[in-house]
Amino acid sequence: MIVIKNGRVLYDSTRRVQDPINMVELAFQSGYKVSEMSKLIGISSRHLERMFFDALGVSPKYWLRQQRMIRARYLVREGFPLKHISVFLGFRRYSHFIAEVRAFYDIPPVQMVDLEKRRCTLEPGENNTLAIAS
Repeated sequence: MIVIKNGRVLYDSTRRVQDPINMVELAFQSGYKVSEMSKLIGISSRHLERMFFDALGVSPKYWLRQQRMIRARYLVREGFPLKHISVFLGFRRYSHFIAEVRAFYDIPPVQMVDLEKRRCTLEPGENNTLAIAS
């Protein structure tokens, strides 16, 4: 099977090695949605699922969730306001962003901001372990 999009071969089942795709950037471009990601690659959502399970052992939805939360933490480290991060990552409501961060990291976003600020102010050689208060 050969998949062509905009005159470019995206997938050719007869080739053993495919051109690399920056999946992290593709995740962002797709708005962290499986259906959009599969459209951008030019394959069905089901085929994308099979490829993810074969390569990573997880579903594309789970992987996209991970990538979204990794990007959220990176943006927190960079000092962006939480509301801006939620919009940038495509959350429809700020409350959905808060719930997702809390579920993924087991801490509220505000506490994550505090932890990242403290992590950035530690001097090299200091005890770099941070305890999360419950």
